[in-house]
Amino acid sequence: MNGKFLAISFLLLFFACYAAAGDLYMNTVSYEPAPVSSGSTMSIWTYVTNNSLYEAVDARIKADVEYPFSLQPGQTETRYIGAIESYKTVSVEFKVIVDPKASDGKYSMKFHFGEKGLYKSKEVLITVQSRTPKLEIVESDITEVSPGRATAVNLTIKNVGGSVAKNIVVKTTEDRTVTSTGVVVEREIVSLGGGANYIQFLDPDEEARVQLLLGVNQDAELKNYSVPITLEYYDVNGTAKTNTGYLGLKVTAEPDLDAVIGSVKPFAFPGMPAELTVDLFNLGLADARYIVVELEAQGIEIEEPKQFIGTLEADDFDSFKTGIKVGSNVKAGQVPITLKITYKDDKLEPRVVTKQLSMKVLNAGELQAATGGGPALIVVGLISLLLQLIGLFIVARFIYKKYRKFREK
Repeated sequence: MNGKFLAISFLLLFFACYAAAGDLYMNTVSYEPAPVSSGSTMSIWTYVTNNSLYEAVDARIKADVEYPFSLQPGQTETRYIGAIESYKTVSVEFKVIVDPKASDGKYSMKFHFGEKGLYKSKEVLITVQSRTPKLEIVESDITEVSPGRATAVNLTIKNVGGSVAKNIVVKTTEDRTVTSTGVVVEREIVSLGGGANYIQFLDPDEEARVQLLLGVNQDAELKNYSVPITLEYYDVNGTAKTNTGYLGLKVTAEPDLDAVIGSVKPFAFPGMPAELTVDLFNLGLADARYIVVELEAQGIEIEEPKQFIGTLEADDFDSFKTGIKVGSNVKAGQVPITLKITYKDDKLEPRVVTKQLSMKVLNAGELQAATGGGPALIVVGLISLLLQLIGLFIVARFIYKKYRKFREK
């Protein structure tokens, strides 16, 4: 009899204790932002309610965190809540990081909770929706190229979007375009070699450098060009995307001016006037503008030493003339003449080029051979005789002055 009484008393005491315990529920779980994007951090709020007349003691909650989620540093999976009063609700926040490479979709996260033990569970679905990646050309180390040459251009590609970009291919567009009328237009600047670069992936705000080898046609016009660069890539869901960036390049070249003496008419001879012709030519690929030439030589009088030429186009030439008179004391042979050329290049920057020309001054024998002893030789002989007489006159006058000073003493 006593045994039955003790058993009944024990059961009554057990049920009384159980009835006095709390009754925990988790009816609500929310997260923000919703949906959450790849590579971002979200806050998850769990709401634990004691649906009982009695206080719940030693309440706790645990989050099962699996890929693509991870807890923010400093967070723990298990949280001890402690006591929850009757019909009261307590919120617990978890800071969770979403993997940057997570694909779009719904992912499950479980929460276990209870009083003195984790014997209840609740599952919540979290929507991950990645932001769109976007690639841009943000920098180039080359802005100028020359016709007929190949130039390596280093480009900086940046992901300015909000999600990772994968399997990136950077290349120029086709070398030609077809107009609406069917006319094929060749591009002046084309890609050489492989023509494409591969980047495995770029995270948001990440940069990478690629190099393209570009060739400029020999006949390319000297002007600014916008070269289309195609950026092909995939987002985290495997969706193909294409962006077209533009590389600004200026095709430029330098003038290359040179000159020679075209002719001296009739001849360059001491004491004899003549007409000097200088041929000026441009061997470069760019025009030379506002050209001013200036001649200078020792012992030679130049009537128009400085002259304005104007513009000399690429692969073109011009000539200018001036009267000269070779001094009587200039020795026969090759006489140097300095030609100073001032001009402006394709960028309208001032340039100065100095050239050393050479003019042949004949002696009497060479002049006789050149003229065959004709009238010109007679003229030259008269000029030489006149120069000799002038020299004798100057010497005689000097001696006479000395003689007068001697007599006066």
